[in-house]
Amino acid sequence: MAGTGMYEEARRFLREPQEAVRELAIRMEQLRRWRELSDRVTSVLGTVRVQGQPQGNRVESCACEAAELEEEIERTRERIHTLRRRQESVLSRVGDARLSELLRLYYQCSFTWAETADHMGYSERQIMRLHRLALERVQKILQDDRECHLAS
Repeated sequence: MAGTGMYEEARRFLREPQEAVRELAIRMEQLRRWRELSDRVTSVLGTVRVQGQPQGNRVESCACEAAELEEEIERTRERIHTLRRRQESVLSRVGDARLSELLRLYYQCSFTWAETADHMGYSERQIMRLHRLALERVQKILQDDRECHLAS
């Protein structure tokens, strides 16, 4: 009964902010590259005039793409903030400081199990046992929240 899929909702919930942070990093890199391309195209405009294709279209295209990425980045930042706030709300209701700390170290700080165990002064086996208990509590909180939301 303690299969890996048992607390999948809790795991997804705990991983979601970090996944959004990775998405943000990708978007920011894309924006950096678009700006770099825009700078190159703009500098070419100053030195060479290619006939047949207006260079303004490429610059405009780069600027539009960069503006869209900036909007996506802002939406992703807002989503990260919302996810972290919600996650903190759930972690504050876990009811055991050890379990909350374990979840923060593993999911928010990206510690390995060994690093988490070392930091908390437990064996990895104990950490895995505590992790299952923490996931169980998070799963229960998420279910209670969902039921409360449906009832209202």
